[in-house]
Amino acid sequence: MRAGAADAGLDAIFVPLCVDPVCLHLSSDSRRGVRSDCRYLTQMENAAVVLPTDGRPPIVINERGRSNEWVPDARSANRGLRGSWSAAMAEALLNLGLARARIGVTGLTRGNFTHVRAYDGVVNYSSYVEVVGALPHATFENATDVVGAVRFVHSEEEIACLRRSSAIAEAGIAEMAEVARPGVAAASLYARVTERMLELGSERHDWALYLDRKRYTNAPLGRPLRPGDYITNEVSAVWGEQLSQEDQPIILGPVPEALEPLIELQRQLWHESLAELRPGRTFAEVLEFMAGFGPRHGIKSSVTAHGRGLGNEGPIVTSRALTPAAGSIRLQPGNTFVWKPNVASADGTHTYTWAGCVVVGEHGAEGLPQRPVDIISIR
Repeated sequence: MRAGAADAGLDAIFVPLCVDPVCLHLSSDSRRGVRSDCRYLTQMENAAVVLPTDGRPPIVINERGRSNEWVPDARSANRGLRGSWSAAMAEALLNLGLARARIGVTGLTRGNFTHVRAYDGVVNYSSYVEVVGALPHATFENATDVVGAVRFVHSEEEIACLRRSSAIAEAGIAEMAEVARPGVAAASLYARVTERMLELGSERHDWALYLDRKRYTNAPLGRPLRPGDYITNEVSAVWGEQLSQEDQPIILGPVPEALEPLIELQRQLWHESLAELRPGRTFAEVLEFMAGFGPRHGIKSSVTAHGRGLGNEGPIVTSRALTPAAGSIRLQPGNTFVWKPNVASADGTHTYTWAGCVVVGEHGAEGLPQRPVDIISIR
C-alpha cells in the first residue's frame, strides 16, 4: 500500500473515521464494507489510520486506544474530547510532519475495487472537515482506488479463509435442501440455515432468500413452503473476515421441462467462463464472451459478478453496470469473485442462474463450490 501511494505521488494514506453502517440503510454486503479499510489495515472494527509512505510506522486511533497483535500502540480518540475524533486525527497527521503534504484519503467516494455501491462515500463528513481545516496547507485527495487496488489481489491466507467461508455457505445450502419441504414454514427454513452456518463458525451475516419474486434478508414470517415453489438464494458466510456467497436454485417438485435445456447450458457456461477468467484479460473482454455464448446456442446469456473479501468489493460486472473504468481493469492472480452466469430462453420467459465463489489463478479461475452445478429438485 505504501508503494501504491508513493507511485500516486502521495505522502501518506489517511483512513478517517467512517460513518456507522446502520445509518446508511445499505445491503448487508455494503454495510460490511463501510469500515473495511480500517479492518484491512488494523484488524479493528472501528479505527482511523495514518500510513506514511516513507516507511515510518502508522498511527492508529480507535475509541479507547485498545491495542491488538497487529497494532500494539493505538491512540485513543477520546482523550478529554468526549467522543470527538477530529482532534486526534489531526494531531496524528501533524505528528507525522504532514502539515504540507499530499494526503490520500480512502472512502471519500465509491471506487472501482472497494466501496463500489457507496455512491456518497463512507467518511464521517463533519469530523473529516475539521481535520482538513486543521491542516490548511496540506492537500487532501481521493485515494479509494489506491487502497482498493491492493485489496483487489488477495493473499494465500485470505483465499484459504474464503475457501472455508464458501464451504460453510455450502453447508447452509445442504441444510436448506434437507429442510425444504411443502408445509415447512419459510421462517423456520431461514432460521435453520442461519443456525447451521453459525454452528460452523461463521460470523452472523444476513443472507437472501427469494420466494414469489420477493427478496428476504430476514425470516419471512407467515409463509409456508408449497409444492412447486422455486427457491433461489444468496447464501453468505464469513470466516476470517472473508465474505462468501453461494447461489443454489431449489424446486419443490419436478424440474419444468422448459428449464432443463437452460440448466444444461448454464452448466456449460459456468465451466467455459472459468477458463476466460485468466490474468491479463479485461472485464470488458470477459463480458463480451459471456454475451456471445447465448446466441451461439439459441438463448440469451449474461453474467453478474462482484468481488469477495471484506465487503462491498468490486468491480461490479454486469452488462448494464460495467463502467468504462471497471471494464478496462485487467484480471490478476488472487482476484476473488462471486460469479453468476445467467441464461434465459430466447423469448425471455425462463431464466436460470447458479453461482459461487471463484479465485483467479495463473491459467484461469477455480470454482470453490464442491456441490454439483445443478438445480436441486425435492420431490
